[in-house]
Amino acid sequence: MFSSPQALVPGLSPLFGALYARPSQGSTVSPALLLEIAETFSPRFEQHRADLVSVDLRGLDRLFGTPQLVGEEMRRVAASRGVQLHVGIATTRTVATVMAIAQPGLSVVPAGGEAAALAPLSLVLLEQIDAYRPSDRVAPTPVSATVAGMVATIKTWGLRTLGELAALPAADLSARTGRMGLFWQQIARGGDARPLVPTRADERFEGTLELEWPIEGLEPLSFVLTRLLEPLSTRLERADRGAAALQVSLRLIDRTVYARRLEIPAPMRDVRALRTLALLDLEAHPPGTGIDSVTVTIDPTPGRILQHTLFTRPHPTPEQLSTLLARLGALMGEGRIGAAVPVDSHRPGAFAMKPFALDHTAGVGRRSSVAGRQKSIVDSPEPGVRSALRRYRQPVAARVAVADGRPVRVTTDRPNWGGGAVTTAVGPWRTSGEWWEGEAFVSRMSVLSSRPSGVDAGAWDRDEWDVALADGGMYRIFQNRVTSQWFVDAVMD
Repeated sequence: MFSSPQALVPGLSPLFGALYARPSQGSTVSPALLLEIAETFSPRFEQHRADLVSVDLRGLDRLFGTPQLVGEEMRRVAASRGVQLHVGIATTRTVATVMAIAQPGLSVVPAGGEAAALAPLSLVLLEQIDAYRPSDRVAPTPVSATVAGMVATIKTWGLRTLGELAALPAADLSARTGRMGLFWQQIARGGDARPLVPTRADERFEGTLELEWPIEGLEPLSFVLTRLLEPLSTRLERADRGAAALQVSLRLIDRTVYARRLEIPAPMRDVRALRTLALLDLEAHPPGTGIDSVTVTIDPTPGRILQHTLFTRPHPTPEQLSTLLARLGALMGEGRIGAAVPVDSHRPGAFAMKPFALDHTAGVGRRSSVAGRQKSIVDSPEPGVRSALRRYRQPVAARVAVADGRPVRVTTDRPNWGGGAVTTAVGPWRTSGEWWEGEAFVSRMSVLSSRPSGVDAGAWDRDEWDVALADGGMYRIFQNRVTSQWFVDAVMD
């Protein structure tokens, strides 16, 4: 039989308290304030829900005297902070919790009187202490079972109190209600189904290093980041956590703070990977001057569990993929790598770049396309005939000769692009959008006139033509009506 070390020490008899903040007239007590009151009396406390906390009070009788005096002191401390608490004290956490919920004020149950104190209480209390139920690993709950349903079922047997439930034969109760029935009967008898699991404050993963001399450049900063990340990685491993976000704060010699925050796509705690991600980000966004102090803060998240199969090749690790994407981002620029996704716009060729997801299971059985230099749009004018319009991601600047308002010749400076006389031209189709933005449209068009591509992320105004040239090619061209420039938008196959 397991006994806690405290129970083996003479004079430290089991003693537990429960703090219940019953809401009144729509007002509630802050969970943080309830935990602060519990921490005033003991470092071992467990929060069952926002308004209910159980506390291990072993040894406090030496400080305050009898359990009655301990309870009165707890209520006095709560009242001094503007909180009216219901307090239950007993030799088991279960009895203390039930009494705090069932009776207002202070309820103290002496050793040996647990069954007598719980016997007259109503079965409805089981519904009120539902959050006290342990995890499914201790007492699995059938999917269809609920506390309210179980209480209703027990009431049909003619039972009304916890004492009547406690008096039932355990074997017969288990045959009708399963393991959950035995768990609730144990509560009715005043026994603890599991030990107290202390509630701990969220651990903060942060490290700071004050430098004797200012540093400049990424090479000396690399050694500083390694020195800060190594102990943080060890702490993450001990807590079975990974980094969800990494923030690097640099205090510069001009007393300003330069901060960069990285969202990590998958939990990781590898020092080299985290250091590389931070350095690549700082390489793309360098601080303006020397560095006096470096602070690294990690937002933790539960570690990932990965189960490989026997017949498929393992995927690259998230550390490898994250480092690769960071290197590509530093090389190509932000927003230039990822997966192409459609946007809510009628602008031709509109798309957005979405960061790659590292959840490999999400893409099983589904092919996703990555933005390339050209985009294919397939349409079927009639059954059995298919044509493809391959759109250039950056429209090709062209020289177009016009006669009677129609293009008659198309040429470009693009290598290996034929061009020539127009044999057939269909159009124009006028398209425009987001011109209703007023001043924003004018400013965009002024910027657009200096761009050779002729494509703006916002407003557009163009006339489109489908033309067949003498070289046998078919193309879609358009004229920017603001700048009067011509472009080749796509080629038809």
